[in-house]
Amino acid sequence: MSYLSDLLGDAYKEGMTADEISAALEARKKNEDAEVTKLKNALSKANSEAAEYKKQLREKQTDDEAAEAARKELEEKLQKENTELKRSIALSERKASLLSIGYEAELAEQTATAMVDGDMETVIKNQSVFVESQKKNYAADLMKQTPRPASGSDNGGGLDYDKLISEAQANSDYTAAAYYTRLKAEQAMTGNNP
Repeated sequence: MSYLSDLLGDAYKEGMTADEISAALEARKKNEDAEVTKLKNALSKANSEAAEYKKQLREKQTDDEAAEAARKELEEKLQKENTELKRSIALSERKASLLSIGYEAELAEQTATAMVDGDMETVIKNQSVFVESQKKNYAADLMKQTPRPASGSDNGGGLDYDKLISEAQANSDYTAAAYYTRLKAEQAMTGNNP
């Protein structure tokens, strides 16, 4: 009978008849149904409240997420603009430096771009072009500075090439020394020895 007492709880009495047990079970069932209905209603209410809170949270998260996405987009745009400005400034500074030492504008632009991009092969190639250009310009300047020999003189204009060669070597100007040596040799070949 312990099973029956567990099943009926407080409604159980010793010596109950089958009709009394059946009535107690039905009463218990009604109580349980009422309790289940009450619990179902409470659960339904809790579920609807949770759904409402969840909906509000989603709406709020969506607003927060939208704000976060807009902030990230603005931050990325500003970073991109900042990077572009830094690159532009670096290009301008490098180009100005190269122009100030004698680079031609186009070569300075190419070299500055290569410097900013880290393309050292192009930088070195352009540096070689610049050095060759400087050598040619220097030789042309020397030619302009060299006086022309006077016509009809005994030594082809009266220049003392040995003196000029010595001065150039003393000044470590080997380009000029080579130039004067060549002129001296040409003069010797034409027969106008000093």
